[in-house]
Amino acid sequence: MKKKLLPLILLGSMLALFSLQGCVHDAMEGETETVQLQENPLSYIRKNYVKDMAVISGKQIEWENARTFKHENNVILISVPVKNESEKLIEELTFRIDGDKVSGHLWKFEATGNFSAEDHRLGAHEIMKKMTGNVTYIALEGSMRYQIQVVDGKIISDISSKFSGDGDMDSCGKKCHGSIEEVVITVPNPPTNPQPPTGPPIPPIVIIPPTNNPNDPCTKAQAGSQKATDNSKTQKFNDAKQGILNNFNQNGKENGVGMGRDTPNGELKATGVQELNASNGSVSNPYNYPEADIHNHPGNTPPSAGDVYSMIQYYNSHPSFNTRYVVTPNGTVYALVITNSNLFASFVANVPPFQIPGNAPNFSGDMFADYADISNRETGMAYVLDKYNTGIALTKMDANGNFKKINVKPNSSGNGYTQTPCP
Repeated sequence: MKKKLLPLILLGSMLALFSLQGCVHDAMEGETETVQLQENPLSYIRKNYVKDMAVISGKQIEWENARTFKHENNVILISVPVKNESEKLIEELTFRIDGDKVSGHLWKFEATGNFSAEDHRLGAHEIMKKMTGNVTYIALEGSMRYQIQVVDGKIISDISSKFSGDGDMDSCGKKCHGSIEEVVITVPNPPTNPQPPTGPPIPPIVIIPPTNNPNDPCTKAQAGSQKATDNSKTQKFNDAKQGILNNFNQNGKENGVGMGRDTPNGELKATGVQELNASNGSVSNPYNYPEADIHNHPGNTPPSAGDVYSMIQYYNSHPSFNTRYVVTPNGTVYALVITNSNLFASFVANVPPFQIPGNAPNFSGDMFADYADISNRETGMAYVLDKYNTGIALTKMDANGNFKKINVKPNSSGNGYTQTPCP
């Protein structure tokens, strides 16, 4: 039976693609709350957890305006506004309660313009919508810092850093500069969830008949699949793919190539192979009309949640972008293709990403529960992309070099899932 996982809770309905971390995530299963903490968590935090913490010393904390979030009668998150005399600065405290553990964070919203007098009582998303400036998220224990830049309510860059013992910061290297698009590749599981096990072989493939029904998943993905196929049969793509795999064999890291055109109908061009990090990186796509990018996964894994969210973000800035290819050491080639970009905003609003600073975003709430419940990563990804109306489909290159959308349906018996490719 599938486990019921706790939905992600954010400070406001986070629409930002790479959201800040004021959240509580899934699977607080089997926790053993202390009576002292759960009977009056706000009092416990004030008297014990934040006692003598220098980072909040002297701040006008409005404990009387604290907001408490519960799950099954257990308090799991408390947010507390902080009064600040500056019209350009808002601060807010969040306290995550995971069983008998408390972790606190301080948010700083530093705007170039002025906030109104009551803005500090808003949720993070609502504050961000009103500002241009920087937003910083700091662990009260001083072990983590995360910062993003916001312009007119939209995130344009992020920098995550970890403090060393003496307070110095070491950059994690997450950059966005102009046409350089960060391609987040890894999918770390939330810390309170177990690593999904490697799954059994994919179920037998059953070919479904063609259809002209506009609501049919294969029909929706037809144009994107064909575009992915056409570009993959160019020499530019084949050279890029082989170069990426050659680099991987030498450095064991992720490597990427950007593809695009200088004019809407111009020649398809490709950058050289760019060496990324061991599990993430940024791919530069310098063309006027970015069209696709390619990167490898060191493990034989399909596109990740990070690939999905960052693809949506990049498309919103560059509507010419339509395909994200992932190649694996065993020769498998996947492509995420856009089926309906009009669904992006509602999808992100309904399923905001769960993200730990310095790591890639993951799915949240029920979507993560469904994804983690299917042990095979390929099957799970194809299933949740359709079920949650992401506007993106997972396709896979077949033996003839054609990309076919993967369809997944639960078996009528209630046990397992059946995977079928489009014709």
